[in-house]
Parts: sequence; structure tokens; C-alpha cells
Amino acid sequence: MDTVIKINSTSFEINKLITATQLFSNIKLTVSARLVLRCIVDYWNYKLGCAYPTQLTIAKCTGLTEVAVGKAVKELDNTGLIEKRKKNKRIYYYFTLKLLGYLKLTPKIIYVNTQKKLGNIPKISYEENIIKDIKNTSLNKISQSLINEEEIVESEIINAKQMAEITIEKFANNPKFAHIVANLKDKYGL
Repeated sequence: MDTVIKINSTSFEINKLITATQLFSNIKLTVSARLVLRCIVDYWNYKLGCAYPTQLTIAKCTGLTEVAVGKAVKELDNTGLIEKRKKNKRIYYYFTLKLLGYLKLTPKIIYVNTQKKLGNIPKISYEENIIKDIKNTSLNKISQSLINEEEIVESEIINAKQMAEITIEKFANNPKFAHIVANLKDKYGL
């Protein structure tokens, strides 16, 4: 598993967002897929970051047959709204960045290979998502050097300043990051 998405939203809040963002107007899904998605959301466990109802449970909750549930799950997986993984004879359902983008939910922590997964985020939510790439060690070194300024070597100062310039450029107009932008401008004289 290369993606772990943590959101601090309950199933009730996510269902509310599905309605509020008019998700089903933005994405074409069959009625069965809509019912199954709502059911998976109902079983969402935000502490674990997944839902794991059986197909029989989903069938009982939605009134669909198990075959129809299987087709609906496959449709949701193919559209990129959920990701299913089988583990110990149980299917676990995970929300994707694409679904969270449509719901305008900002994940708290994402461990992901950024280049592979950025294509799944709808353009409307690029600035609202915070992505942490743990495989990119140069960014980790820069962030560590920002924390421990005494340990910065001259080549890293240039990298940190360049990173600050990029951050300021990307988030200058975003009020959520105003204090960070101001601190970076002061720190690097930008």
C-alpha cells in the first residue's frame, strides 16, 4: 500500500458533503454505484482510514444482489473514486484523492508518490490539498534544515531559499497560508 489518506471526517459528514457538493451531478455513475458508494461511506472508519463491509452486507443495505454490488464496486474502482484491496479474504475500501477532491475535503496526511498521484486530484482542489512526499529525500532535508537553521550548509541555504520562493509564489494569494508566507518573506528577505 503506497497511499495512506487520513481525514478527520465521520461518515455522516462525508455523506453530507456528497449531497452539498452535488457529487453525482459532477460524475456519471449508475444508480447501483451511487447506492454502493453511500453504503461504503456509511461504514467508513476514519480511525483506520477505510471501510470494510462485506458484499453481502452492502447487498442487504442497498437492496441489490451481490452480483450487482460487485459490478458497482468495480465501476467505482474504475472511475477512481475508491480503491479496493483484498486482505485476508476481506475487501477493504479506501477513498482516493479524486473523491476527496470532489468533496473538497483536505486530507491531513498523505504518504504518496506525488508524481504518480497528482493526476488523480481534480484541478479545483490543487491548492486545498497538502501533499507530503516521503520518497523525496531532498525535500525532507530542506524541511529539516528550515527547522535546524544552525546545521544548514551553504548549498542548502540556496535550496531552502528557492523552496521559500516557490512556496511564496504558490500560496501568496491563499489566506490559509498567509502567516507562513509572511514568515518566509521575513526569514529570507523576499
